[in-house]
Amino acid sequence: MAVQFDGVKISIDGYKKILTGVFSALGMGEQCVEEVTQNLLYADMRGTNSHGIARLKQYTTQIGKGFILAGAEPKIISDRGGALVIDGCNAPGAHVSTFAMQETIRKAKQCGMAFATVRNSSHFGVAAYYSTMALAEDQIGFSFTNTLPFVAHYGSMEPHVGTNPVSVAVPCGTSYPFVLDMATSVVARGNITNCAREGKEIPLGWAQDRNGIPTTDAKAALEGSCLPLGADRSYKGSGLCLAIDILCGILSGGLAGDKMRIFSRVSPEDMAKGPGICHAFGAIDISFYMDPSEFRERMDDYVTGLKAAKKAPGIDEILMPGEPELRQFEISRQNGYIPVAFGNFKEVVEITKRLCPSIDPEAYIVE
Repeated sequence: MAVQFDGVKISIDGYKKILTGVFSALGMGEQCVEEVTQNLLYADMRGTNSHGIARLKQYTTQIGKGFILAGAEPKIISDRGGALVIDGCNAPGAHVSTFAMQETIRKAKQCGMAFATVRNSSHFGVAAYYSTMALAEDQIGFSFTNTLPFVAHYGSMEPHVGTNPVSVAVPCGTSYPFVLDMATSVVARGNITNCAREGKEIPLGWAQDRNGIPTTDAKAALEGSCLPLGADRSYKGSGLCLAIDILCGILSGGLAGDKMRIFSRVSPEDMAKGPGICHAFGAIDISFYMDPSEFRERMDDYVTGLKAAKKAPGIDEILMPGEPELRQFEISRQNGYIPVAFGNFKEVVEITKRLCPSIDPEAYIVE
């Protein structure tokens, strides 16, 4: 549900050079730079602008203050059967999570399925980036994360839990893969942040102000709380949000709910402890259940049947989860550029001028 803004177009090559320069200047290792850059690029290419280069200021500020450790490396704490426990050691979330998903896929090849929990990490970007890593291995991928407490759970007017997204990726044959990627709040908080930066209102129903009153004012929403899915109807979205918090934060031995640390509220002595964000990753190896080619054929038949259903009024085409994003990714690749909102681009220029002045973002604007 990304909101689109007026802005500039940055070439994909330039986009990579900007982020590589900034992250290298912050002290990330070469592999970490590559993984975080690819994660943000993936978000913007699929149209999820709340999780792309719009996060650059957040990352640079928190790394600069030592809240996230640019040079840290994740480590495996426990490895038994199909179960993994990983300590992110406060490293950049995309680096931690790429490692964790790779290990989960490796374990699933051995055991048929695997599930990993991760503690002591940070913002990991788009959940689908990790679940889709399983597709090339004929596996079904899962990724979950808890987030900082910006959501008011059902019946509450205070933010005690996160937007806690979930992603499930399933391989198909000739069809687009099934890729579900959703926050358990009505919308990712990054969309509200983008609206506040660009001076735009948000749709009613996304969030409430600090008094628990639904609002269209993005800045008031940031001072209040996001709303869980279906908050105006039932507890279901809120319950899913809590379940993911339990899988990620409680099961990993890490933090959950309002125990996580928000950068703007952390005392100097606790800054080095990091946000404490936790993740979970799963993988199912299809070959343990049936021939992967047969599975893909069955998925194609399933998708074909769904898309052939009688369309509701006003609907031109029935789309599967992830299909709009995959189509946009292909368009972005063909175009060779990424749209960046004006306010966001101004931040990018300021950051590169400070950290890597030899790079000029304006040189990569596509007319």
